[in-house]
Amino acid sequence: MKIQSILTVLSSVYLLCVSSAVAQSEPELPKGRLLYSNGSHEDVYIISYRAGVATYRTNMRSLNVLQAKKPALEAIYFYEPQIFTEAMNLYRAKNYGEAKVKFAECEVSFKPFNSLPDNYATLAGFYTMECSRKSGDLEALSSELEKYRKDGLTRDNHHLQLEVYAFWEAVRLKDWARLDRLATGTSWQDRKVPSELRVQIEYCHALALDELAKEGPKEDPSRWGAAINAYNRVLSADATASIDLVLKAANNLMRIYAEDEGVQLAMKNWKTVREKVSSVGYQKLMEANSLAQFYKQVGFHEIQPLAADYEDFLKYGQRKSDVAAVKKTDAGAEPDVEKADEAESAE
Repeated sequence: MKIQSILTVLSSVYLLCVSSAVAQSEPELPKGRLLYSNGSHEDVYIISYRAGVATYRTNMRSLNVLQAKKPALEAIYFYEPQIFTEAMNLYRAKNYGEAKVKFAECEVSFKPFNSLPDNYATLAGFYTMECSRKSGDLEALSSELEKYRKDGLTRDNHHLQLEVYAFWEAVRLKDWARLDRLATGTSWQDRKVPSELRVQIEYCHALALDELAKEGPKEDPSRWGAAINAYNRVLSADATASIDLVLKAANNLMRIYAEDEGVQLAMKNWKTVREKVSSVGYQKLMEANSLAQFYKQVGFHEIQPLAADYEDFLKYGQRKSDVAAVKKTDAGAEPDVEKADEAESAE
């Protein structure tokens, strides 16, 4: 009897040690809540989910592996894992490289559940692509999108973002004509989308119009009009949530003004007898001045300082006498803008 008791104790100790060793060697299982059709629920550690069957443990130390299946099992809710929280914190801090590493770890951990709605493997994969987009790595974005499984996505804005990736793919391929057609098509022009998505569409379109304008006839300064309007739409679409794109749009817009021959002539003739406040170049210079002031007023310069050439625009503010002169011109005969430009160039 004593020997049997000793053996029983030893056996119990052995099983406890094995159980402890197994628990310590196994990776942490994701914690979730099983929701049953009778209204009850159970917090468990989920091992896998396949074909409507959830395999789980009631706690990490338990050796008992249990299952719940439909129709008794109605849904599964996952608590946000620490690895995903850490990844999102890095993502919000714009530390996209480190965030992608964390998202990759999360995607691997939750791969057994990637058929479930709102699972963290699918969400991690989505934010991995967003890291690539926001860091400007369009090659990585294209590759990640090609193999991405979107079945677990449930939020409308996530699905819309996947569609908007078509614009970024056109940017990657430098297919500007296709991008212009895509942006001006009725499927997007008449569609209501959140501002953070609209600003992406407008920015990609502005890039396309910018590049197409460079291919246009140099003697036609009006070819930049569409690109200028598109960049202005970026500035007004979402100046807070998409600050990186807004900064790029503002700087590209100032680059267009700085390279404009009419603007350069207006700067050269500033406060001289040759100054013509009614000229197109002068009006664009005033637009550049307003943009540079706006850039400073909203604090963009604290994130990305103005280039020296663009800082110069601040020297050319509109004077009251200029406004009166323009109004006087408007009240009389309409000036021939083309001839005015020709005259300026001749001077």
